[in-house]
Amino acid sequence: MFAALLRRLRTDSPRWARNLGLVREHFAIATRHARVRAEWAPHLRASREAILAAAVRCARRERALVIGAGDCLDVPVAELAEQFAQVTLADIVVSATAKDFAKRFPGRVRCVQWDATGALARLAVLRDALAAPDVPKLFAEADPGPPPGGEPDFVVSANCLSQLGLVPAHSLPAAEKDKGLPDRCAKVAARRHLDWLAERRTAVRVLLVDAARLDLAPDGVTIQKTETLYTRFGLRPPDRTWRWNLAPIPEWSADFHRVHDVGVWIDGPLA
Repeated sequence: MFAALLRRLRTDSPRWARNLGLVREHFAIATRHARVRAEWAPHLRASREAILAAAVRCARRERALVIGAGDCLDVPVAELAEQFAQVTLADIVVSATAKDFAKRFPGRVRCVQWDATGALARLAVLRDALAAPDVPKLFAEADPGPPPGGEPDFVVSANCLSQLGLVPAHSLPAAEKDKGLPDRCAKVAARRHLDWLAERRTAVRVLLVDAARLDLAPDGVTIQKTETLYTRFGLRPPDRTWRWNLAPIPEWSADFHRVHDVGVWIDGPLA
């Protein structure tokens, strides 16, 4: 309990991040990982392996950028620090773990509070007054700006795409009356993020994301499956795929396992 409290005290975020549910979500992920560590291990290992495999494509190794670094569970920070002159761990919530990596690799790893949507500070200011139709527009028109740390040679979007608009939209008063608002915001924010990634033309780009969600019965039969990410956004099939046992029974439900199909898309220069 003391260790968890210390981690909270060492975690940094803008004040408005709490009002948008981002701090709560950060610690919810950490708490769930602690409960189902063994079930998550194959997914986290596969994520780290995919990132390192993509890094091989880099001819230039000055700057690496990780978006959605969080607690760095799925990011091989130490290995990247050995391969790149500078590794920037970017997220709204800067974790104690990320800070520890920065301390371990001074001058090579740094932590940055950064909003990949470019919309959240304004969303927090307007949250109580925004009507539902205005929220997706805010995400669509927002500009995250240039990459923190300068244009990267290697950029990773680390399992955050589907959450960029979803989590903050759930916190809005408008979402209480319009239950479809969070999903619409998720689509718009994800589309904007994909466009931003595509603008990093000189970098090797890694998109690592939950491509589909499944609810599986105890016997493994699929009860429900959402549309795939590449169907939603017209992406090509992923370069790698695997399944993430996100919430085994009874973590999410006593009746089904919540499982994600994870995909990795790797684009950009070859070494």
